[in-house]
Amino acid sequence: MRLKEKHFILFFFTALVILFGYLVVYSEAAYGGSDNYSHYRIARYTWKYPHLFLDHWGKPLFTILSSPFSLFGFKGVQFFNVVSGLMTAFFAYLTLKKLEYKNSWLIIFFICFTPIYFILIISGLTEILFSLILIFSIYLFFDKKYIASSIIISFIIFSRTEGFIFFPLFALAFIIEKKYKSILFLLTGFLFFSFLGLIILEDFWWFFTQNPYTGGQNIYGSGNITHFLDKTKSINGIPLAIALGIGIIAYIIEIIQTKKPDKQLYCEIVLIVFTYFGYLAAHTFVWWKGIGGSLGLIRVMAAVMPAAAVISLKGFNIIYRIFRFNQFFQYGLTLVFLYFIIKLPFQIYNLPVKRDIREQVVHEAAQWLKSKDYFTNKIFYYDNHFCYKLRLNHFDKERCWKSIPNIKNPEKDMPIKRIIQWD
Repeated sequence: MRLKEKHFILFFFTALVILFGYLVVYSEAAYGGSDNYSHYRIARYTWKYPHLFLDHWGKPLFTILSSPFSLFGFKGVQFFNVVSGLMTAFFAYLTLKKLEYKNSWLIIFFICFTPIYFILIISGLTEILFSLILIFSIYLFFDKKYIASSIIISFIIFSRTEGFIFFPLFALAFIIEKKYKSILFLLTGFLFFSFLGLIILEDFWWFFTQNPYTGGQNIYGSGNITHFLDKTKSINGIPLAIALGIGIIAYIIEIIQTKKPDKQLYCEIVLIVFTYFGYLAAHTFVWWKGIGGSLGLIRVMAAVMPAAAVISLKGFNIIYRIFRFNQFFQYGLTLVFLYFIIKLPFQIYNLPVKRDIREQVVHEAAQWLKSKDYFTNKIFYYDNHFCYKLRLNHFDKERCWKSIPNIKNPEKDMPIKRIIQWD
């Protein structure tokens, strides 16, 4: 790496730290609603209730890594995601240097300003850590550290459960490289947490037996098969989506033109192209069929946006090459493309993030209750945001309790002198 490029990269990341730091500090809420505070409360109280480290819904890897940050409050968890997101961009950059991509520095912006990724960087959700595990594993693979790559990707199911769909893809890539021993290490994460579960929960198979995503359509939902494609503007953004389409065409042309087997190209397609579209197809299918506990949330796509960004850069470089006859045209193209990418999240989202109507009502209700004498009464609640605003220990059953005995008749079986947060 040239010294000049090092300086540019350092400047870019410094600017991004300042930008996202500002947004974290001055945002009133976070994209994703109550789920943010659910992850925060689990991470925060692991220090008092160690069994929460293996809480399935909270995602153990996210809980373990974010728990030190949670000691500084919810904004500490947000800063954890900022660090994770910027590390993701950095490892994506290093990966493209290994693959000898032109304009590899652009990947930093292609990732950080992808609309759905941008807004989740300043949240308390799990998709950003998932993306870091994924891209770090891909980087290690192309750095020829195959066993290390296998071990790291094996833990991805403990940052988000659907990460298991990547195991066959990494196994295929190891086969292409004839690194068969590396396949065995794909079991590392599962075995580690299973033995931990045996010790703490007395259940080796807890990953399966305590799976919270049951009930399918009755609890969650289903929808149109084109749901995620219809949301392209909010997920990828139109400029990057167009570049992604061109990138796919570029891969197809490369395969056709390759006269002899190119292992690097095949592995790139498996670990980047198949990763992105496999993940997209999986979430599309479960939402369409109403299975697997899907809510059709577009935020899940942030998990594979680094892979999408790599494909988009490949497409951008095709356009960039067209103007190779004039360097100033190339610079102009780059600046214009960056302009539209960077401004898009600010057009889509109200930044810093404000409370929506529901969150504002919860906030006002919490402020009102704290000013009353009966604030010390036991509270029955539904929204985790409510307890967060009250600064209560969600796990103190003597102080608060999630849900009420009879939702259709809330007064029935309810002890006297109790407070109900009606949702």
